[in-house]
Amino acid sequence: MCRVPHRRHRRPLPPHATSRAAVAADQRVNDRGQAIVEFALVLPTLLVVALAMVLVAELGVARLALQHATAEAARAGALTNDDEQIRGTLAATVAPLAPERVTSAIAPPQDEPPRNRDPRGSMLTVNASYTLPVPLGFVGLPRLVVTASASRRIEWMP
Repeated sequence: MCRVPHRRHRRPLPPHATSRAAVAADQRVNDRGQAIVEFALVLPTLLVVALAMVLVAELGVARLALQHATAEAARAGALTNDDEQIRGTLAATVAPLAPERVTSAIAPPQDEPPRNRDPRGSMLTVNASYTLPVPLGFVGLPRLVVTASASRRIEWMP
């Protein structure tokens, strides 16, 4: 008696899948479903990366604008020795940022030595900070504070 080698049991093809093309089409439909699931898993990561890129860009713009504004304010202070003129220049040159969110400090104050006498040659320092609004701040992200400082020698004479 001759034994037939054991054949594995093959699952019968569905009635509509009689050709290899039909089997390949069924496989593509299943692959599309897998691609959608993989995209759904990767999408949150892509959104977080995009949000981080936007936040870094906003941070760079704020830093650059604030540094420029403090340099211009210190220059105005060196030429005028007037705190109101310094604050006005700072508010005017902080262009893409909201001036109401910018806080400033001028050292030394106008009513203290050496600025209240003959300040020529002394240093004037303008410090400014800006609180950057963080998107999705309600989820516990910390506030970002950008600071800048500029110093100039006072050239004004009384």
